[in-house]
Amino acid sequence: MAAIETFMKLLNDTHSNNSGLEQRIAALESQLQGLLKWQQSSGASKKKAQAATKAAKEFPVSKTAVEKDPVVTVKEIVLTPPATPGSETPPLVEEEQTIIPASIPKEDLAQAETDSTQLAYQILDVIQRYGQHLDNGDQTAASAPWAGRAKFAPKVETFVVSKRPIQFILPSFPWKSVSHITASLQTVTDVQKINRIDKVTGALPDFGEELALARLDNLCRDIAKVYEFGAEVTIATDGLVFNDIVGISDDDTWNYSVELMNMAKQKGFCNIKLLRVMDLLGYTQGEELTRERYLETVDDCRKELAAQFGNADEAVAQMIKDDPDTLLTYRGFIRFLETDLRYSPIIKKGISGNQYRKAVKEVAKGMMNRAESFTKIILAKCPDYVRLSIHPSSGTVKLSIPLIPQTNGSFPKSPWHSSIAVGVDGSYTTVHSKDVRESHIPVLRNGRPYFFREKSELYDWCDQYVETEHLYPRGLLVCPKNGSEEAIRLDEDGIEKLQQLARLQPSVTVKGFANIADGNIEPRAAA
Repeated sequence: MAAIETFMKLLNDTHSNNSGLEQRIAALESQLQGLLKWQQSSGASKKKAQAATKAAKEFPVSKTAVEKDPVVTVKEIVLTPPATPGSETPPLVEEEQTIIPASIPKEDLAQAETDSTQLAYQILDVIQRYGQHLDNGDQTAASAPWAGRAKFAPKVETFVVSKRPIQFILPSFPWKSVSHITASLQTVTDVQKINRIDKVTGALPDFGEELALARLDNLCRDIAKVYEFGAEVTIATDGLVFNDIVGISDDDTWNYSVELMNMAKQKGFCNIKLLRVMDLLGYTQGEELTRERYLETVDDCRKELAAQFGNADEAVAQMIKDDPDTLLTYRGFIRFLETDLRYSPIIKKGISGNQYRKAVKEVAKGMMNRAESFTKIILAKCPDYVRLSIHPSSGTVKLSIPLIPQTNGSFPKSPWHSSIAVGVDGSYTTVHSKDVRESHIPVLRNGRPYFFREKSELYDWCDQYVETEHLYPRGLLVCPKNGSEEAIRLDEDGIEKLQQLARLQPSVTVKGFANIADGNIEPRAAA
């Protein structure tokens, strides 16, 4: 209770000097509830719990409790001079102050702080292995330092101290390429001919999204190896933030997100969650969102997002000019829009050259404005989360994480703007499908294109009586086709080709054949 008594005194002193602080201090009330939970969970007596409840109601101040009794970190409210001339209420500056009861030896406290800090840095080591940032030469490199590591250390340690899963948030996974628009039947047909063949496999998640989700889930699993409470990645889907700007229907946006989470569930990616704008704005109130409700509220959500968190166009232009990471994102928007908007109803027909490039830049600026408003609401609603990004950056304010690492070290195309080309060596490359049309063949999953596989005689037999599954991060699983009424045997030619594939790929595993044991195939020695 010493912590609460200290806060009562601080609040009374502060409040008597400036009654205008009442509303600002009241906004911190919810944080004190954490102290009450801490007291109750640590075996506090009923009397102490009642006192804490009373204090929470009468003295709503900010407080952070650290597990088990009785070390409490508090934030002392200190008045500073007004920030601008004429300000009625001076800003509040919060300074951390630790209250150490006499019953806790200081050396034990120091050891606890050291342990949590060391564990936080072990977790940061895991996180950094998944990142890829700009080096001094303005090129992304896996070895480039994570400039924001020190900034995120306190965030991670906060989760460690409170024994909660590390929380990541990643704005991403909007929809499958702007190419599949729905302006008219003729336009849809034209775009499908050009983009669904030339760029992506279709309107729904495919092998690219599967690999991306697998990597995010694997990040959490790797953290769980060093931290028992693990981690979770919340995908803040930004589909409705942009889809009306670039000509994608609300239906396509909804269907993409639903299939994405179905994929995560089917694959057992249990550390992945999805957050939509209507969740952040409080439209759902924890209830399951239906398609009908989504379509009813999508326009209102865009308007409210812009009203509460939007920037003036001039402010966005200044950010593009002043901030290197913002400039990189803007250039990335331009790069993919130059291809996608060519067949979009958003751009007037018949324009070309400088007019087209100017129109593309205007759309890109509109996307930047929306992106900044989305960033603001995430910071407001999820301030403690570790921010991830699918865009290359310096790593100062976020961790840039390539969703599908490339063998050449380049930063990958996002899976919703590309297709996956699987090499005979088992490598995964993000490509526009038109670029591999001659060298690869489309592979179907559930009756629709899923990825492209390099043409090779080593794969020629695969579709006859076996099923193949390419694994994360690399590898090949070969099984009999489902529905076979009798045991399937691998012939000598099939076994020989698998042995050759095993020499090229990290692993080739067989399962369910009558004449060969389940497990990894031994590579065939080079001739």
